[in-house]
Amino acid sequence: MAAREPPRGGGRGVVRAVLRVVVGVVLGAIVGTIVFLIMIQGSFRQGYTDLDFNHVLGTMIKGSAEEETGVSEALGVVGDTAGPTGLYATLIGAGVLMLLHALVIHPLVRRHWTVQGLVLGAVAALVVGVGFCAAADARLDTPTGIFGVDSGGITPLVIVLCSLGFGLAGARIHSLALSPGWWEVQEEDVAAEIERVAALEPSEPSLELAEQGPEQGRVGA
Repeated sequence: MAAREPPRGGGRGVVRAVLRVVVGVVLGAIVGTIVFLIMIQGSFRQGYTDLDFNHVLGTMIKGSAEEETGVSEALGVVGDTAGPTGLYATLIGAGVLMLLHALVIHPLVRRHWTVQGLVLGAVAALVVGVGFCAAADARLDTPTGIFGVDSGGITPLVIVLCSLGFGLAGARIHSLALSPGWWEVQEEDVAAEIERVAALEPSEPSLELAEQGPEQGRVGA
């Protein structure tokens, strides 16, 4: 029996699949971070929690928060150098979670993207509520507690809801990135359009000037 030829475009298909995953992870991390920070920082400003997530995370990494003015103010807490550090750290953490989603959650949880998003959100809630809060409680003077129970207000609920928001946003972006409608060229539609254009009969050239009507073009009639 003759050996089967490898499918054409196999290498390109693998490259496209990898690119889709990369785009899904990167965009999911960016959008998920935006959603998470808007929700959790908004909850802090509205008084639902005393946990200033962005500031606390940045302070944990930098070791201190210094006064600063300039471009950095737009990236985090105004006048606080810990703000941008917290933002960048959140982006990196979101990237790791989205990579986990692409490699583990998406292949194992073969359900609608909303279900996958809830699973991702649950994982994010554990990371924030247990990992982050425990580290903040150990390194900083202000008590935080697991899931922010010592941060006042409804901090545990805020952490869970913000994490679910991140999970749903990230899972949706990842799902869209893997969708064929975003990437695959509709070759059949293109071929049909080319055939339609080719089938059009060329119009006969007219000797009439644009300003002349059909009667004006007849000289000496």
